[in-house]
Amino acid sequence: MKNTSLPILFCACLMAAFSCGKDEPQSRPDVVIPTKPENETPENTGDYSLGELAAMQGIKLGAAFTYWEYRLNAQVPQILTREFDAVTFGNEMKHDAIVKANGTMDFSTADEMVRWTKDCGVELFGHVLGWHSQQQTDYLNTLKDDAAVDEAFKNYVYGMMEHFDVYAWDVVNETFADGGNGAFRTVYTTQPANHVYVWGSHYPSTKDWVDKAFQYAADACKKYGKTPVLYINDYNLETDPGKRNGLCDYAKNNPNVTGVATQMHIDMAIPDLKNKISETLKALVATGKMVRIAELDIKTQDINAQADMFRYIFEQYIAIVPAAQRGGITFWGINDKDSWVGEENHPLLWMDSVYNKKPAYDEIYNFLLELNGLNS
Repeated sequence: MKNTSLPILFCACLMAAFSCGKDEPQSRPDVVIPTKPENETPENTGDYSLGELAAMQGIKLGAAFTYWEYRLNAQVPQILTREFDAVTFGNEMKHDAIVKANGTMDFSTADEMVRWTKDCGVELFGHVLGWHSQQQTDYLNTLKDDAAVDEAFKNYVYGMMEHFDVYAWDVVNETFADGGNGAFRTVYTTQPANHVYVWGSHYPSTKDWVDKAFQYAADACKKYGKTPVLYINDYNLETDPGKRNGLCDYAKNNPNVTGVATQMHIDMAIPDLKNKISETLKALVATGKMVRIAELDIKTQDINAQADMFRYIFEQYIAIVPAAQRGGITFWGINDKDSWVGEENHPLLWMDSVYNKKPAYDEIYNFLLELNGLNS
């Protein structure tokens, strides 16, 4: 079992919204941050943690959080320490969080979070090297030509790969167009109101940029003697077969891609959802790469039905993905109140200000307990 002893941490009710497309919130100067009594311990979860039970099936179980969510909620590090084996930073390793307006790289915030993850005894997943959003446009727009932008991107990839020790990277994130029958997104199929897709303007095609991203990542691995899994991931693979096929075809044909992932932000209102989830996992397995569920959450108004769906996802992941291809499952957050999709959609495993477990936690826990023959 993991050691659950933690130092005194700060706690407050500030929401930390994060996701692909959601910026990190700022601190509120009016928030009163009480200290947590040193002798207050988290709820006992029994003989095993959720992460320990998942690990028995070869699943590295992770959660995502942002700087302020961890900084202002004492329960977050407690739950990370007790329940999980891996963590993803919601925003703090993205291009605009690392690269400054003068082009220098500032790792200070991310490094502070890395220290927290080590204190919690969890491994770090790298998120994200290449994305159409949250680029440091103030810097990139000063560069004179396409070659300069490519050199800046290469330097960023090499700098990130050298600085961070991670077990895997999202090398390229969300690179296929919605409803595009497998086509790569372009500046024309990326909503300009929400994103400034700088990379898409400086390469002959988006595929050329994605090729470069994986080439630079693979070369940096060799240079620095590192061996992380290199993932390509996207959202809506369950509901957009064209996008799913495009991602799988690309992965099959690029040897530098060593992992494929579905984000799996899903809505219980989607028709035939269980079958779509299963078909997606089968398609990802067929690439022969490592297979990961990267950003799992489920929107619902029925938390009991949600619990059944979470169990189904774990059942199918174990049934469909061979042990040698299991890259892990990461929840995109911990508490409903901090989720990027809104507390009213009840997407995660814990809820409210005191972090009560939801039926979904118990359903997953009991399934894994039984599967591992520990239901005595």
